[in-house]
Amino acid sequence: MSDRRDRQAMAGLHPAPAQESSSLRWVRSLLPGEEGRAWWAEMISCLAETTDSAQRRQYVRSYRRSVPRLVWTSWTSGVRGVAPAPMGAGYSSVKWKGTTMANLSPEEKFGIKERSRPGPGTLDQKYSVLLGLVVLVLGILGFILTGFTNFTEMTDHAIFGLFQTNGFHNLIYLILGVFWLLGAFALTPPGNQGMNIAVGGALLLVAVLGFLGYWSLLSIPPGINGDNLLDLAVAIATLIVGGGLLSASSRRATTA
Repeated sequence: MSDRRDRQAMAGLHPAPAQESSSLRWVRSLLPGEEGRAWWAEMISCLAETTDSAQRRQYVRSYRRSVPRLVWTSWTSGVRGVAPAPMGAGYSSVKWKGTTMANLSPEEKFGIKERSRPGPGTLDQKYSVLLGLVVLVLGILGFILTGFTNFTEMTDHAIFGLFQTNGFHNLIYLILGVFWLLGAFALTPPGNQGMNIAVGGALLLVAVLGFLGYWSLLSIPPGINGDNLLDLAVAIATLIVGGGLLSASSRRATTA
């Protein structure tokens, strides 16, 4: 084998370069179907046009570095572009010839508001404002009743005579209130909906565990009582209203 390569080198012959890189094949499976096929065709086309082995290695390294960004933009709504090959190589078989990968803003990536806007405008955001204020009031009233003693113990303190509480429970109220207000004022509507779905799911779990008697740490007794019923009701309302189900239903009714 080595003798044949020596003879080829003496005759000025060079073996044809490989048409693809097996070390990059796994990337295709991370992309949506049509986009994965287009990216694979682009990558193969780039390497097929490159005979220099050092340049081929540079291409492969460049593709590997761009994988997280490529996968993110490919699965992000409204962004359907792939980066052109490095070093300006041209292709004839690539569907998105000349397109570039979008630099997404924090607002597009994470649902964080980047531009100043008026206050909450959607039903979901208004729900978050209402719940945030109510829960903050409950936390403040709770601390007025309990003070800062017996922080994690069962107590006989009850807000409005209905919701048994202690210092730790009051702190949870305050934290939840801040989360809801941040969701309303600092997140985009989809970001706020996502936060409400997470909070609603967590509260549903809290309610179930409360009925079973696992929340003595929060001074919540087991069984049917004001705390557990409140957690259950707020969890269901948060998933339905705060999670955007009512908004989606109204939009479908309007379009119909």
